Amino acid sequence: MAQKLYKWTGDITEPDGYDSELEAPQWYGYDEDGNGYALLEADYASSCSSSNDDLAATTATADKNWVKTNSPQAKILNQECVEEIRQSYSIDDELQALRTDDATVKDAIAAIVASCVTKKNALVGD
Repeated sequence: MAQKLYKWTGDITEPDGYDSELEAPQWYGYDEDGNGYALLEADYASSCSSSNDDLAATTATADKNWVKTNSPQAKILNQECVEEIRQSYSIDDELQALRTDDATVKDAIAAIVASCVTKKNALVGD
């Protein structure tokens, strides 16, 4: 069963046990409006409850963007992306590639960034 992005307000209560057959839940935290986010299996989510009784799967672009931008997991992926680029190219190298339209460097950096984007999309089940 695939995981989906879930959203709720208030406190969340998890089940006492965890079925190891299911993918582990990924908890992303709360946005500035008090909405919580997590990537959950439907069976696991059905065993959870929110204090406001509003735990539900979401496909809203704004919710997905919040997770891909603000969650601790997304911030780690962003840092890993920068570190991977810096292993091969300095900031000066990157700027020079932009100034001189160096396709080789730009394409190599774009491939690293694309990999990071794929990983961040996976945070929301995309």
